[in-house]
Order: sequence, then structure tokens, then C-alpha cells
Amino acid sequence: MEMGVDRVKVVVGNTGLGYYKEVESYDKYIDLRYIPELSMIRRDDSGINIGVAITISKAIEAVKECNQHGFHIEENMVYKKIADHMEKVASGFIQNSASLGGNLVMAQRNHFPSDIATVLLAVGSLVNIMNGLRSKELTMEEFLRRPELDSKSILLSVKIQDWNRLMGISSGTRMNLLFETNRAAPQPLGNALPYLNAVLMAEVSHCTTSNGIILSNCRFAFGAYGTKHPLRATKVEEFFTGKVLSVGVLYEAVKLLGAIVVPDDGTSNPAYRSSLAVGFLFEFFSHLFEANVELPDGYMNGYSPLLSPAKQLDHGKIPTLLSSSMQEVELNRQYHPVGDPIAKSRATIQASCSLYVISYYDADEREAVYVDDIPSPTNCLHEASFTVHASQCGFFF
Repeated sequence: MEMGVDRVKVVVGNTGLGYYKEVESYDKYIDLRYIPELSMIRRDDSGINIGVAITISKAIEAVKECNQHGFHIEENMVYKKIADHMEKVASGFIQNSASLGGNLVMAQRNHFPSDIATVLLAVGSLVNIMNGLRSKELTMEEFLRRPELDSKSILLSVKIQDWNRLMGISSGTRMNLLFETNRAAPQPLGNALPYLNAVLMAEVSHCTTSNGIILSNCRFAFGAYGTKHPLRATKVEEFFTGKVLSVGVLYEAVKLLGAIVVPDDGTSNPAYRSSLAVGFLFEFFSHLFEANVELPDGYMNGYSPLLSPAKQLDHGKIPTLLSSSMQEVELNRQYHPVGDPIAKSRATIQASCSLYVISYYDADEREAVYVDDIPSPTNCLHEASFTVHASQCGFFF
């Protein structure tokens, strides 16, 4: 942004400097944290509105509070999983400094592999942008696809809509919501940037004419797999809508998704990233099947049902798939004693020759044992180091 002869940059935490180095120098910085309207959080029946200057950590707290005040189990589940996923973004220090708006602007303008953008895209969030004196509300998908924000446009707020309004469900509708967020990263517990992140949401209900499950209002979003922006797999969503869930239906959807989630040229591990999307989709629906169902092309589903479809829909919670295996190792003494464990012969010598008193606590004897108390082995040579002032001297034993 140029104002006269000064070059000005609009920032909040400016943590993006650690990821995108500044190639241009700026004369002044405008800190948006001191604009009260951009640091407000408002809640109403339509959802939660978060100002762009709110830090990621405060945004997480706001979403958690919505989870505590929700009136529906499914609504609480959605807010809880959104907050849990956002907590995996960056370290605590970055979360306390970086802003929600800054994360989204980097995703829109610099193609940053943002988890937050993918989550907000899946739950149908809205963004408010001011251009000059006019403000405009866009969906997250429109915001990510529009031309890059310039110096004349500024992001004002983000709105996470109420899930009942988003999915168009009335209070009397007997449907259940399945919602899950996923991410795969080199260091899952170290807040590393992901290979791929995914958010899966679907409305499910029991079929009145069969013992199956009908799918509707599906929303699948995938991001950070080597494309400019996260995207919704609309073709897969349309394919599932109105269908009774079966192994054949899921198999066709998996093939369709594999053709959609394709990283750009030059992306590392492209096949692995595509397979992650397919795996997350399969895991999302696999708990609703019965066991031992034959898949097309001779494949078999290799899992056991943890919950029946009825129990799955009643709880609205996807359990964790557990897999088991067994290996038998036959011992062969053909090359004996090769392979047998052998004690280190120098271990006792090294321990007994220590010049320092090293102690440890023996839990059985309830007393301290010192290295110097350990008996020396036969023909053990003791050594002591010392310094002298003489330039030349000899050693006599």
C-alpha cells in the first residue's frame, strides 16, 4: 500500500514474516489490533461472527464457548471438532500472536496451506470484505477463488453459520449429522504443515424401505495437498446425495475422489497426498457397513464393525478403527551362537574406572550404590589424571 512516498503494510501479528520473507521494505506498519470493530466476537441464532484481528487462540476459545452453549448434540460436536482441529494449527506462541484474518489472507493471496481455510470452507462460513466504502459478504469458496486481495480491499470478519441453517434442517427432521476433520502431517504432534487436510460432513437417515442409510447434504473439503486453494469435492457430494449407502456406492465415490484430488506438478509425494483423501473418505463412512461384504474387483473390506448402523446414528460419533495382526517367528539354531545376545566386556571396566563419584538409587536395596564400590575386575589398570608445571617429565608405575 502506498500513501504518498511512504510504503505501508497492514498487519496484526505479522507472523507471516516467518514463512514469507519480505522482499520489499516498508516505511510504516498499520496495526489492526487497535481497531475495536475488527476485534469483536458476536454470537446470535445465525452463528458466530469473529473479527479478523482476533488471534487464533481467542478464536478457538470462542468456538469452544459455542460448543458449551449449543442446544443440539450435533451442533456441539461440530463446534468441538472445529476447535480441536484449530488447536493443531501452529504452536501456542503463534496462536497467541497470529490473527484469524491473517491466516485466511495468506491462504487467499499467497496460497498458504491453511487448515483453518479448509475447515471454514466445509462448514459454509461467510467473510465480509470492505472495498473502498462498500462492504460485501462472500462465501468462503468465493473468497478463495476471487482475485488476490489488493491494497484497496480489507477483510473485516468471518462468520461460522449455524449448522441447522446451513444444512436446511428443521427441528422435526429425523436426521443425524456425521462430521469429522482430518489432517496428515510429517509431525502430527508438532504442529507441522500438513500433507493434506480434510473436513467431511454428511446428513444421514434410515431408509424406510430397506435397512440401509440414506445420504444427503454432503460437504467434503480438501486442502494443503499442493493446489492454490482448498476445494470442495462437489462431484462426490452430488454423487452421494439421495443414495443408499453401500459398498458399491462408496467404491465409485472413492474412484471419483481420486481423480479430483490431484496435486499440482512439482508437489512432493503426490500419490501419497491423493491416497490420504481417499483413505479419509473411506474411514468416514466405513463404520456404517456390515462386515465381510465383498467389494468390486475382488476386494474385501478388512475391518470388523464396531457399532451397528443404528447405534452409529444414535451417537453421531465415529469410533476409531482398530486393526490387529499376529506374527510367528521360528528360532533357528543353524548359525548358533550367531545372533545370541552378548554382554559388552568393557562395560564393567568403564564403570569401575570412573574418577567421579556417580550414584544411583537402588529401589530394591533402598540404598545408594556408588561406582567406586563396584569390585574391579582382574588385572584392572587404574588411571588418574593430573596437571604439572614441569614442561618435560616422565611417568613411573
